[in-house]
Amino acid sequence: MLFRKTDDRAESPAPGGFAGRWHSTFGPLTMEVVDTKVTGSYRFGTIDGTLEGRIEGSRLNFRYREPQVSGEGWFELLRPGRFRGLWRPDGSEAWHDWTGERGFDGIWATTFGLMKLAVEEGEQIMGFYEMGGPSDITGTAAGNEMSFSYREPAVSGEGSFILSDDTMGFSGKWRPDGETGWQPWEGRRVLPAPGIVWLVVLEAHWQRYLNDREYSFGAMLDEFFARLPHVNVSHRFFTDEEGLRQWCRSLLYLPEPVYLVVASHATEEGLSVLGKTIGTEVIADSLLYADSLRLLHFSSCLLMNDNGGKAIRGLHSPGRFPVSGYTTSVNWAASAIIEFCYLDLVLEQGLSPSEAAKRLVTLMPFAGTIAPKGSPFPAAGFRIIDPD
Repeated sequence: MLFRKTDDRAESPAPGGFAGRWHSTFGPLTMEVVDTKVTGSYRFGTIDGTLEGRIEGSRLNFRYREPQVSGEGWFELLRPGRFRGLWRPDGSEAWHDWTGERGFDGIWATTFGLMKLAVEEGEQIMGFYEMGGPSDITGTAAGNEMSFSYREPAVSGEGSFILSDDTMGFSGKWRPDGETGWQPWEGRRVLPAPGIVWLVVLEAHWQRYLNDREYSFGAMLDEFFARLPHVNVSHRFFTDEEGLRQWCRSLLYLPEPVYLVVASHATEEGLSVLGKTIGTEVIADSLLYADSLRLLHFSSCLLMNDNGGKAIRGLHSPGRFPVSGYTTSVNWAASAIIEFCYLDLVLEQGLSPSEAAKRLVTLMPFAGTIAPKGSPFPAAGFRIIDPD
């Protein structure tokens, strides 16, 4: 399944786009907009908070206040139904996620499994779910009601959803083409668990023969990060393009922040799996609506060099996630050491991927473009491309 590609996400939304009621990381959030000035209030458990700020371009910069703490942050609209942002308390250098969604936008636990809905301009809605394989929905919302057509590998049809008053659930109906009777289709909104993040490792098999010794980078990462209770590790193997698409699609259904590692042999043209090349446009296409993605790291050779740069085109579009990897045919042991440190700086120390990349080259000079004299490893050529 190929997602519809659009440049709309890079456009600056109107200032009033932040106004209204949102389901956010820190509970219900209501914002009012007058010209470019924004005031808002939210409630997280028993804590009441307020925020004030101004819209500059596509970004809302704000100060927030709670009874025991205050700080700063920013929000940026990804589309009419979703914003992403970061916040930090006064005196702290570490930033934390703050996201929000409204209307039909979001992840839903439904009669037919998990579903991702995305509200685009003009109340057009794209939706994705897995029913016997890649399945999709296209529809239009009018207030709290959505009319849609659906397509599954073996059947297609039509239906409608109606949001509950609190917009935390929907009731609906569907029927296949050619049928007259309706059947129920219900859903409940899935919100992110506060403080939880995902490390997802998608890995190609390294072994070629039965007498090759077993090796798995993802298994090592799983064991290493098991000590951090807030980090969920998911490790999956792929052997071809369709397998890679399948696991990339699955990222649409994770509401918490996701850090993705793709581990495989590679050339400047793309990932190399069982003698075939998988272009990284496969990943870019599959991740178009993976709103929770915070980093894509290639544990692979050459993809980030100047010649291979064309292979990652579109992966680091404005307002999305950073992409990191290597410009060289990196030494396996060196890449493992680098990535354990890099991911630990992000997942345990709380640094952003860009901050972690800067620290990494200081801590491990061989990770950069020039290895220090006497280094047992050649320069790895670690590189990160930040969307901002």
